[in-house]
Amino acid sequence: MTLEWTPLSEFRKFLKNTLRLNHVNQVFSSIKNPALQLFTTFPAPDNWLAVPPEERPTFRHRDSRDLWYVIFWAWHTGFCKGNDVVAQYRRNDLVCYLSTRGRVNLSDFPVKMGLLKNSEAEHIRKKDSNRIGLFNKLSIHLLGVMKPLGDFTEEDIALADVMRPNDKRYNAKCLKDILFELGYSDEPGRRRQRILFDDCCEHPKWGNIAREFREHLKRSNSLDYYIRKAGSALHKFFKWLDQHGESDASSLEYEDFLDLFDYISKNNDGEEFSAKYTGNNLLHIKLFFDWGKGSHTFFPTYVDWPSDLYSGIHREAQEETYSGDGLAFDDPNFPMLMKEAIENYHPEDDVEVLCRAFWLIIASSPVRKTYLLNLQAEECMLPLPNAPSAVGLYSPYSGIEKAKHRNGQFPIIDSAGLRAVEFLQKRSSDKAFRPIRNERADASYVHLFQLEKYPWILNERQIYRFFDKIAEFIGHGDKKGKAHGYRHYLITHIAIETGNSELARLAAGHENQTMLNRYLRSNLSRQALLFATIKKYQDGEIAGRFIWRIFEALASEQTEPDELIKALGSEELSLDEFFAKFGLPAPTGVGRCLIQGACLFEAKCFSCHHFAIRKSEAAQAFHTLARLTKDMWNMMRGSRDFTTKNAKAAGLATQIALLGDMIRHFGYSDEQIQIEVISRLV
Repeated sequence: MTLEWTPLSEFRKFLKNTLRLNHVNQVFSSIKNPALQLFTTFPAPDNWLAVPPEERPTFRHRDSRDLWYVIFWAWHTGFCKGNDVVAQYRRNDLVCYLSTRGRVNLSDFPVKMGLLKNSEAEHIRKKDSNRIGLFNKLSIHLLGVMKPLGDFTEEDIALADVMRPNDKRYNAKCLKDILFELGYSDEPGRRRQRILFDDCCEHPKWGNIAREFREHLKRSNSLDYYIRKAGSALHKFFKWLDQHGESDASSLEYEDFLDLFDYISKNNDGEEFSAKYTGNNLLHIKLFFDWGKGSHTFFPTYVDWPSDLYSGIHREAQEETYSGDGLAFDDPNFPMLMKEAIENYHPEDDVEVLCRAFWLIIASSPVRKTYLLNLQAEECMLPLPNAPSAVGLYSPYSGIEKAKHRNGQFPIIDSAGLRAVEFLQKRSSDKAFRPIRNERADASYVHLFQLEKYPWILNERQIYRFFDKIAEFIGHGDKKGKAHGYRHYLITHIAIETGNSELARLAAGHENQTMLNRYLRSNLSRQALLFATIKKYQDGEIAGRFIWRIFEALASEQTEPDELIKALGSEELSLDEFFAKFGLPAPTGVGRCLIQGACLFEAKCFSCHHFAIRKSEAAQAFHTLARLTKDMWNMMRGSRDFTTKNAKAAGLATQIALLGDMIRHFGYSDEQIQIEVISRLV
């Protein structure tokens, strides 16, 4: 396209027919002189465009300048028309030019030029009630792009940040909100929180390498959480390089890395971080070096990484992770105490309504919070495929869940959660929400936790602020809420109640038993199993030294409760079924030996940690006690110098005493035991 300055006669028609000014001659005369100065200084538009937008002179005559003419010229010549690279470059140029002309009021232009509908203008003016200049800023943007709002592309929207750098009142996020509200987009604006990776990318010396690494992580489909952690580690590494006066990392040697390890492992006060924290940061730094070595001059050609020391830290970090509680609650009573308080709470606004529903669902289903917050409203709850009488949370979008699962594998196991989901679905239908684009799902849909205004969808900050408020109200302000804590709690109780870790694994959505075992190793899980087992013991349902084996296993932080112990803590498995599944007949003929193969040592049976007896075997226990008593009587009668110090006699006495104690545990008095034994001796 050949660009030329448009004749002033056409500009006069523009003032009269398009802008419909009342004093056309007066306005035209005032702008004519600056326009002639423009033509004289830059005989052709190409000469004018060769000067950077922010450096182009402004031609004035009294209170008028050449700006109106430039806008007319771009509109009349179709300067910005097209979808190619050249057209986008020109739109960028014009936006930069208009935004560097100082304070100008161009709010009347877009409607009169057909770039903005009256209804759109009215909507934006209502948003501009605080007189922050939103409408005028948008007008300048429209004139720079020279197309209607409904035709804006992502590139056009991004020009808002070029036009108003770091402006909190008008930016790409603000413009996206406007387009969403007007129905031109299914993706509202998102306020991006600044992270440490941003500081790395803006580093005066190493910003370029940080940006390249960040783009690599994005191309690798790394999770946002992982990128944030990588940025934090890189920020520490850059800070260490700065302190050591390094120009880059190319000259780092073994001793330098040792110093880096020491730096990463301590805070500013010299206190040691946990092995897990240190190991995670070193892992990200190591991956940074693995990515760049040999392909960038910033890195050494050979990385003399202290592998032996790193392996030790990594091993410590793993042990710390596996032996810790993670995000589990530290108090077994707190989860249900909070659930009751939340259920009885009366929300103050719509955000609290959604927060209350969120926590009731979280306390009723072992679902991950990210999955729940990104869940669609329609058909989000369906019958479970393997148990149609039960329902579970369902999504056809695998991208919203960490493990890429879908199809309702998260069961709802409490009526409060069921009611909360039904309430949210009805609310969504009543409010007739429009679909919102979800990047994780790569789809547009109405969200279960959708809001009528920014932030449009409930977020983590809001749900945790609500949780802390309720905790404070019931006198537990020191406890911080983590949705994952309820996941720990529910998975533990599924394992306890069913006695089946495979069911717990399926409910949790874990791919294998390893991750589930980490959940069942938490203090909360241990206490829940312990209490369930102690209850059977206290209720007189079970006796025997086996109970001490359970207590020892649960008291040890390094020992994971095995299937046998989980099964005993279950309410679903009867004691008869438990003994039939795990026990073998004990050598004494009463009770069960709970090991893979029963031994032959009858004398040690009742004192063995593998022995257990249930109340239903009391009659058999009396028979055995009578036999042992008879053996002791015969030994006394047949011996001329009987003494309890005799090994065999002492063994029999111990067996009689132990078995008698077990029978007493079932509620029998000494008199009842005596009568039962005598009746079997006669």
